[in-house]
Amino acid sequence: MPFSEFFANLIAEHATDPPAPEPVPPPAVTVELVPVDPDVPSAHVAYAFNPHEGARSQANYHLRLDQDLNAGRLVRKRGDALCKPQAKFWGLEPTRPADRRAPSCPTCIERAERYGITVRQAA
Repeated sequence: MPFSEFFANLIAEHATDPPAPEPVPPPAVTVELVPVDPDVPSAHVAYAFNPHEGARSQANYHLRLDQDLNAGRLVRKRGDALCKPQAKFWGLEPTRPADRRAPSCPTCIERAERYGITVRQAA
């Protein structure tokens, strides 16, 4: 078989391959939390995903605010983590009730203690 015929057969073989399927996003996580008292600042534990997770990735369990926080220079909106705004994360998702994880971000823990923020767990 001449090379040109072999090459033409190879191209024809791969031209009929179906396109790769689109990746399926993970299902949304529903977390039931007790109602928020607007007078008491509170947060719940959320996991920050990293697109390249590995042994050296900086993915942590953060504290995600349940209401806006305006404490001097520290300004965070509802849904932001205490350490940085939600827009600076690749993904910030609430943990599942069965996980019951403790926050592992040192900045979030330190700021929760400093500003008297109550950490809530999912029921």
